[in-house]
Amino acid sequence: MTVSPQVTPPVTPVPTSPATQPSPPTAAPPSSSTAATSPPAVPTSLVDRFERIAPRLHAHGLTMLRAGLGGVFVWFGVLKVIGYSPAAALVVAVLPFPAGEWFVPALGWGEVALGLWLMSGRARAMALPVLVAHLCGTFAVLVLTPGVAFAHANPLLLTLVGEFVVKNVVLLAGAVVVTTRPRR
Repeated sequence: MTVSPQVTPPVTPVPTSPATQPSPPTAAPPSSSTAATSPPAVPTSLVDRFERIAPRLHAHGLTMLRAGLGGVFVWFGVLKVIGYSPAAALVVAVLPFPAGEWFVPALGWGEVALGLWLMSGRARAMALPVLVAHLCGTFAVLVLTPGVAFAHANPLLLTLVGEFVVKNVVLLAGAVVVTTRPRR
């Protein structure tokens, strides 16, 4: 007995308009039972990993900022106390009153005290106005001796002294951050 293959007639496609075409199947939203049993998402990208550790970095960053600011104040203050500060002559030149030899070392001791105060993290609310006053006092160079701070009398062209003074904006911002951090 021979089996002949079945022959089917050719099918011709029927033209359809976009309105009559069937829509593609859509995926059903996950049910709440599957969402509750699925494991937590594992961070796969660098951004996800960063977002996961950012709060810890922030907490350590504030401590590092406080220690760094305090350390800079102590360091610069000690240089004034022992007579090796490159800023001592600038300080005396800017003062609107005659300063004795005691002034720069006294300013240095004040900076050491401010630095230790910052590093301790104690009485931050009282430290902020003292720090702001001290750092704003450094901006006197820009007003009282602009020829030393600006090249060619142009406030956009800072000299080395001008850069030294203007960087205190960053110290001031850091002081505000570390002294106003909310308590945990």
